[in-house]
Amino acid sequence: MVRRRPGTRRHRRSLCRDPIERVGVLRLALPAALTLWFLWKSRSNPMFLMGIPVLMVTGGSLFFQKMAVFWKPGRLSGAELVMCWLVVAWVFSVVRRPKVEGEPVGPFGQSRVLPEELLLVGLAALIALHTWEAFGATGDLAHAVHLASSTSFLAIGYLLVRGIACRATREETQEFLGAVVIANTIACGLYFLDQGLHLHIYTGIANITYAYAGQVISRFDVFAPALNLLALGFVLAKRRWTAGWVVVLVVTLLAILVSLTRTMVVAAAVGLVASIVARELTRPDLRRVVRRVSAIFLGGAVVVIGFSRLVPAYWAFLLKRLGEFTTAGTGGTQVQNWQVRVIHWDMTRLVVAKGDLLFGLGFLHPGTLTVNGDFVHWTSDMTWLAILYYFGYVGLAVFGLLVACFMVRALRLSLQLPELRRELALTYFVTLALMVIMTFQDWTFMDPNAYPLGLWILALVAAETLRPSEDAVIDDRVLSTAKTIEVT
Repeated sequence: MVRRRPGTRRHRRSLCRDPIERVGVLRLALPAALTLWFLWKSRSNPMFLMGIPVLMVTGGSLFFQKMAVFWKPGRLSGAELVMCWLVVAWVFSVVRRPKVEGEPVGPFGQSRVLPEELLLVGLAALIALHTWEAFGATGDLAHAVHLASSTSFLAIGYLLVRGIACRATREETQEFLGAVVIANTIACGLYFLDQGLHLHIYTGIANITYAYAGQVISRFDVFAPALNLLALGFVLAKRRWTAGWVVVLVVTLLAILVSLTRTMVVAAAVGLVASIVARELTRPDLRRVVRRVSAIFLGGAVVVIGFSRLVPAYWAFLLKRLGEFTTAGTGGTQVQNWQVRVIHWDMTRLVVAKGDLLFGLGFLHPGTLTVNGDFVHWTSDMTWLAILYYFGYVGLAVFGLLVACFMVRALRLSLQLPELRRELALTYFVTLALMVIMTFQDWTFMDPNAYPLGLWILALVAAETLRPSEDAVIDDRVLSTAKTIEVT
């Protein structure tokens, strides 16, 4: 009998059958497959190329950190690399579609400026002010611009996404968002398998570990799916639910539950209510409301029962955490997260007050007034803390009004025909509403690694606003027909 040496075909096949080896292959194959899918779809729908920077900000949930081609050169930060690929997607879109419906369109979409976009001008003015202050403090203009570049990506990224989205039709926009939601659903499924069923798909050490009822419950927040809010908004906005989208909703809810994030659970519940109320504002129909509420109730019951049976320890611990909402400050075993956030807010406000509480501290050079080295970590727990630090009370007002105005705009659009406009606008409204809730638990649009796409939902709202409604299209057709008859 001939003994085979390691490295032969039979030996390699046995390795591939090893579960650990298969997971290793998955970590490379999944991001590669998603990349090829989005690139292939971009041939007919240029908006799909924007999927590359969108997938880059999903963190480790889809293993995109292993796609080295997107993270070169290494001297650039994550936000700078995301911005580079967003610029590539924007250039590709502008070159492919210089005209929309036969009419030339500007690089950033239609030239019409929406009233709420003036708030973005205010944000740009704040960034310019602090850049000038940093230049005055250091005497180095290049360094001052570098310090301001990250937050300036918020405004620049908005313009780039606006230019891309204004060149896409409603059908193409919905197709792209659906693809992003499907990718996030894959991440949700992997996250649930890893967290709840302990299949060890992700590598690394858990950043949060609890001991409960004699069991160790680990939480890999760094691998949590990043687009759950969009997924909830997209599915809940649909007029009719097919079996496929019900599966997407169920998997997303399971990932939210296993994350043990109370704010996300509350946001999901609010999204369910908000989507029903917003959809019934135009033509209330009691029977339709009853059907949808019944479907949501039954679906929610299935999710909860299944979750409690599959991962009973996580379910019991989640109930304990939810119960802490009503027992805060009673001396429980856990430090209340909200109390910690309040302490961090007060500490930041006191330090900012020593500089400029109205306009914030801006982009101070090293050695000047700062909170402490933990400031960056604090911002991951509350979006508004970062805004207070950088831009003060004026910045809080600008960002608050910016999100509120675009939410109102999206809600108004959701009341207008055609039905596809309603679905897209309702998607944006629900997503923004849930984002507001999550700003008190996460850094949402102030994520330093995702600044270029921090305001991308707002840009999609603007693009939908600039598209004609069904009534406007009908009016144009009637006018064209009248002119033809008159000429004849």
